[in-house]
Amino acid sequence: MYTFLLRAATLLLLVVAVLATCDTENPLDPSSSTGGTEYHQWLSSLSPNQYEGNVYIPTASNPCVGMAFHWRMDKESSKIYIGVAAQATGWVALGFSETGGMRGADIVYFEAMSNQLVDAHVGDAYAKPQSDMIQDWKLNNNIITSDGFIIFEAERALFTNYGNEDHILIDDSSVFVRDHIVIGAWGEGTISFHGKNVVKSSVQLFSSAESTGGDGLTLFRKEMNERSDGHVILKLNNYRIPIDETTYHEVCFSGSDLLELGLFPDSSSPTYIIGLEYLVDPNTVKYAHHILLKGDASTTSCNQWGTQILSGWTPGNDYLLFPENIGLKVGSDSYKSLSLEYHFDNIDGDNNKIDNGTGVKIYYSNKPVEHELGVVVMGDGLVNLEDTKIGNGKSRHDFTCPSSCTQNSLGVNEVNVVAEGHHMHAKGKRMVTSVERGGIVINKAETNYWDFKQSGIGTVRQKPYKMKKGDQYHTTCYYESYEETRFGLASSEEMCMTFVYYYPKQDLFLYCGPNFFLPSCGSSYDASMLESDSTFDREMTQSRAPTDSPIITPSARPTSNPKNSPVSTPVQVPVNNPETTNIPSASSNPSSSFSNTPTDHEETLLPTLNTDIQTTSAAEASLAFSFHTITIVILLLI
Repeated sequence: MYTFLLRAATLLLLVVAVLATCDTENPLDPSSSTGGTEYHQWLSSLSPNQYEGNVYIPTASNPCVGMAFHWRMDKESSKIYIGVAAQATGWVALGFSETGGMRGADIVYFEAMSNQLVDAHVGDAYAKPQSDMIQDWKLNNNIITSDGFIIFEAERALFTNYGNEDHILIDDSSVFVRDHIVIGAWGEGTISFHGKNVVKSSVQLFSSAESTGGDGLTLFRKEMNERSDGHVILKLNNYRIPIDETTYHEVCFSGSDLLELGLFPDSSSPTYIIGLEYLVDPNTVKYAHHILLKGDASTTSCNQWGTQILSGWTPGNDYLLFPENIGLKVGSDSYKSLSLEYHFDNIDGDNNKIDNGTGVKIYYSNKPVEHELGVVVMGDGLVNLEDTKIGNGKSRHDFTCPSSCTQNSLGVNEVNVVAEGHHMHAKGKRMVTSVERGGIVINKAETNYWDFKQSGIGTVRQKPYKMKKGDQYHTTCYYESYEETRFGLASSEEMCMTFVYYYPKQDLFLYCGPNFFLPSCGSSYDASMLESDSTFDREMTQSRAPTDSPIITPSARPTSNPKNSPVSTPVQVPVNNPETTNIPSASSNPSSSFSNTPTDHEETLLPTLNTDIQTTSAAEASLAFSFHTITIVILLLI
C-alpha cells in the first residue's frame, strides 16, 4: 500500500502539472472538462463494477499528455482486469517494473496493425520487449478510435507461469507492502522507441476495507490531511548551486527554529513525525542527487558528530508515511534539532543555478505513538571501503553482519522489520539481502534488475518480518564495470548499503559494516569476479512476492517441494580467484581526513531563522559522511 516507505510517486511530474497549463486538454485526464470523445463513449459503456480503480499518468515532458489506466483485481478468480488508453495510432504498452524503468519489466502491448495483444518482457537492457514463451494475457476488447486513441482491455492471472518472464502481482493493500510501479508507453507503426511518450507512477492495485486502491501520492496527501495536526517546511531559499561536480551542503534547523516554525507545541513537549513529502525545485531537479533528513538528540544546534539519519530522498522516492501508531519522536528527550544534507551533482559545471524550494514537508502529530521507528544500515553504510576497486568486469561483493551484532545491540528479544531499501550507484546490477537464523533463511529481499537512473533506493515489496537476537544479516551487491571504478561518495563511484526500518527503536542498533569501531557489529567483506556470461545469479525476473516468515526456500516461485527445500547459508566468497587481484581487501582502505572549513558559495536559508550552513566538496565530506554522523549514512545517499 501507499502508506509506507519511499514511493516512486512521480511527485515532480505532479508539481510540474500544477504549474503548467494546457492549450488542449487531454480527455484522458479526469480533471479535464473535455467530453464527447470516443474515449468518453467507451467509459459510459462500462458496467458500474467493471473497473474499481483508474489513474491518469502524465509524461515527464508534458503533463498535458499521458495515459489512462483502469483496473480491477478479482481475488476470487485471482485475476487482474485492465483497460488502457493513450493517444496513438500504432501501439500502446503497459508494464510493471521493479524500479520504474524498462530493465526487467513485465510488459503487455497492443499493436493496431496486427490487431494482436502480446505478453512480453525486457531483460537487463533498455531494449524492445521480447515476446514471452507463454502468453498469459487475454485480449477482451480493443478500440481504435477515429479521433486518434487506442483503447485495449485485457485480463491475466495474478500468479502466472513458472518461467522467468512475469511479475507476480501481490496484494499491496497492506499498510506495509510497497505499491506496484506501473510504466507505460505508446507510439506509431509497430512497437519501437517511444521517445517522450513514456510514463510511470506508483499505484496501489489492491483495495481492502481499510484502504482503497489508487495513485499513491494522492492517497498519501489525503491521509495526511486526516491524521496530522499540521506540517512545517524545511527548504532552501535562493541557494546558488556550486559549479563543482559534487557538492555536499548541510543546513541546520535548531530547536528554536523548529519551535518558531511550529513543529513543537512548546520547548519541553515532543511531537511525532508521521509523514514526509520531499519537495524539489523543478528548475534545479537536474542537479539534485539526494537529500538526507537528520536528527540530533544531544543538542539543539545540530552537533555534526551526534546526528543520525532519519530519512532521505532520491529521484523517484518522494514521500514517506508511517502507519498509525508508528512514528519518529522529535523534541523533548529525543531529536532536539534537525538538519538537511543536500548532495548536488553539477556534472556540466552550469553556473548561476539558483534553488528556491528543495527540501521536505514534515507532517506531525502531537499525540504519542505506540511504537517509535528505528533505522539500521547494513552493508557498507559508512563507505569504509572508500577507494577500494570493485573489479574490472562482473563482480560480486558480500557483507555479513555477524550474529553478535543483533545479540548485543538489541535490548529486546526481537524487532519488527517493516521495510528494506537497497542502494547502489550506476554500475550496480543486482542486490540481495537476507536474514539467517540457525542456518535457515528467514527472509530474502531482492532487487533483481537495479536501475540507478530510475531510483536511488530500491524498496523491496515484501511483508514485515521479525529479526531476533542472534540473527545474521547478509548483503550482496553485484556490479559490472570496465573502468577503474571504486567505492566512494561520488555518483561516479559505487556504494553497497541497505536501510532497514524497524520497530521498536533500539538505541544501539544503528549500523553494521566493515572496519566498524564496535567489533560486535563489524561485518566481514569478501569479493570475487564472475564469468563474463554471468547473469548475476538471478533466479527470476519478477519481483519477489512477500511471504510469511520463516522462508524455507529462497525462490519466490513454487518448486516441486517448496516447504522442505533446504537453504544453504549465503556464501562468503573468498578472494582467491586470480581475477580478483585488483580487488584489495577492506583492510587496505586508507584512512581519510575531513576539513570543517566552509566555502564561500552564495546561499540564503530561510533568513528569518538562525540556520548554520556548511558546504563541502566530495573529498572534504569523506570522513563527515563516514563517521561524522554515525548517521550511518542511511544514505539514501547515493
